[in-house]
Amino acid sequence: EMQDAKDTIHALKNSKPDLLIVDHYSLSEKWENELRPHVKNIMVIDDLSNRNHDCDMLMDQNWFEDMESRYDGLVPTGCTKLLGPEYALLRPEFAEARKLLKQRNGKVERIFVFFGGYDPHNLTEMTLRALSEPELAHLNIDVVIGENNIHRDEIQKMAESRAQTHIHVQVDDMAAIMAKADLAIGSGGVNTWERMCLGLPAMTINFADNHSVMLKDLLKNGYINFLGDAADINEFIIKKKILDVISDMSFLKDQSKKIYKLVDGYGSQLVTDFLIGDLSNQNWDVRYATDEDMELYWTWSNDKQVRNNALNKEPIPWEKHVKWFNDKLKDNNCSLYLIFAHKKPVGQVRFDEEADFARIDYSIAKQFRGRKLGSKILGLAIKKFQNINSIKILGEVLPDNIASAKTFESLGFGVNINQGNKVYIKEAEVLT
Repeated sequence: EMQDAKDTIHALKNSKPDLLIVDHYSLSEKWENELRPHVKNIMVIDDLSNRNHDCDMLMDQNWFEDMESRYDGLVPTGCTKLLGPEYALLRPEFAEARKLLKQRNGKVERIFVFFGGYDPHNLTEMTLRALSEPELAHLNIDVVIGENNIHRDEIQKMAESRAQTHIHVQVDDMAAIMAKADLAIGSGGVNTWERMCLGLPAMTINFADNHSVMLKDLLKNGYINFLGDAADINEFIIKKKILDVISDMSFLKDQSKKIYKLVDGYGSQLVTDFLIGDLSNQNWDVRYATDEDMELYWTWSNDKQVRNNALNKEPIPWEKHVKWFNDKLKDNNCSLYLIFAHKKPVGQVRFDEEADFARIDYSIAKQFRGRKLGSKILGLAIKKFQNINSIKILGEVLPDNIASAKTFESLGFGVNINQGNKVYIKEAEVLT
């Protein structure tokens, strides 16, 4: 792991990228610690939740019962966690196919079979044998395999011997094929979310250790139908369970509606917005800070750039922060606001009332800087503050903090010069 970190640092050649995305089960906090000085932000893609990470964002597109608490204690306090299949990285074709779907009635006439491009356990052939039994021979079958499937010839021969069976090799129109089906048979992984995006009920076989917990939770909550583990099933078990499932139209109809709500197909765009976008398409919200936000504020306050832009540049000890934060929460002349995009905290704004004005302080989480979000964050907080306060607002900016100066000016603040600092004063009209 450490040698790989050194090799990666060497490959970066002092470029210091804005974002490093890590997707590897063998890499952990140690590797990320080594890379931290050489990149601005780190994003981790994971689904095991079995090791610590030093990252600014973490994405796990899978669904678990304990999804929201799954990475507690494994990532830093300020990490933005993108959890669940609303963030599933699906190709755009699935969202497009979803728009054209008709509501499924639960009747099964066509089955989609896909166990990944490689299918190491040859579950495709086993499933085809089950579907060739007389009780199931009337069904239309679409089978998708990869061009490197080592059982490709045998599968194609079996398909030729079974009527109404279509083999698709290395396809580019997966969503269109799936949209025509009434039931799917396949494995876990990303195809789970592709199926759900199209409201396609599925019978799932597990052959990957990292899918076991997810499939168990999905089964428990009625999102999938579980055929079993690859080592424990055969074509007769598959046939019996298929017959059981397709005999209950109302069950499949209800399951289709349920899974359709879980995945909308826009996860790739949502993740992109969080990584590099301005988040303008997301819902924004402002709320008062509470004592549960204490550690988040401390993490943000001690960020290197925040300290450089502050009048007091020394790191803030935890004990001192606890006292300060509790005092601010109790202070009637102080308003602490947290600003959220898509329910994720992206920044904070504080108003301290002094005589006939309120001094403003704000910061943006490091993973969201450089995206011109300052005006949005400040504007939302100022509007909320001015709804209950008729008082001038003053913003104090160091001369070299050009970004903050432009943010204040964009919101209509007037400029004065005060002891080497630019001071921005805004009248009390309510922002619209």
